[in-house]
Amino acid sequence: MKNRSDSIAHIRSFNRFYTNVLGLLDRHLLDSGYSLTEARVLFEIGKMDYCTANTMVNQLNIDCSYMSRIIKRFELNQLVVKTQSQKDSRVNCIMLTEKGRQEVDELSQKSDAQVKKMIETLSQAELIEVMDAMEVIQNRISNAVSPIIIRNFIKSDIDYVIMRHQDLYEKEYGLSSVFRSYVEKNVHYFYEHFDDQKECMLIAELDGHPVGSIVIVKVDDKIAQLRYFLLEPETRGRGLGNKLVDMVLDFCREKGYQHIFLETISFLQAARHIYKSKGFEITQTHENPEWGKDVLEERWDLDL
Repeated sequence: MKNRSDSIAHIRSFNRFYTNVLGLLDRHLLDSGYSLTEARVLFEIGKMDYCTANTMVNQLNIDCSYMSRIIKRFELNQLVVKTQSQKDSRVNCIMLTEKGRQEVDELSQKSDAQVKKMIETLSQAELIEVMDAMEVIQNRISNAVSPIIIRNFIKSDIDYVIMRHQDLYEKEYGLSSVFRSYVEKNVHYFYEHFDDQKECMLIAELDGHPVGSIVIVKVDDKIAQLRYFLLEPETRGRGLGNKLVDMVLDFCREKGYQHIFLETISFLQAARHIYKSKGFEITQTHENPEWGKDVLEERWDLDL
């Protein structure tokens, strides 16, 4: 087994190797007129619903003056526009124009082509080995550098749970305004009738900001319902979902529940994989057109 000194040298060697790989990709991206950093900024603007220069500086750890020059260049090229924030009149929101969205699509296609070329000589077994190794590195280093804590909820978390369920489910799965109203009504009901002896809401937190949630609601003394399970996109793939579900299942057993169920939709493949791995089974399905097109609701049950 390597000692700490050997590990440090190995990690630094890997960093130099990967930096060289990024440098090669960077030079290829320059063929399109953008550096790797500029391309990252453009991608992130397209991903965010509420984007400001300060948000980008913190998210990508880029110098403020450099970020300002990048944004100014994007404006001159008509890739982005600035609009006054409705939340704070002193702040400008940055949004992609139609030209900017087209540019992001082209860069994405070029990036995909570069990666495809890089891995085309790997066999399927070798590719799986590389992907598994990358996942391990990402999970271990992310948890060491930016640990996620899990805590009990506070009052301000109620607005977070409502807002993120509404926004993410609309953006990622196209759920309707009926779903938005449903979430707001039921989360508030949970808070107003919260039983601290038999119920819980756990919040995952990263750098002081909530990044996920999960809730146990009492149905009766023997039956509980799992609700409002959500992870922010940037935390997915770190094993957090498994940990949250394990924690609430332990909570249910500790509180004497004998059965737990949940209701979800068939689009949520990652969550469904977790439920299945914990022993939940689908017991009912039905279509719910009120929430959107092709929405199939599922009930999953588990005896504890």
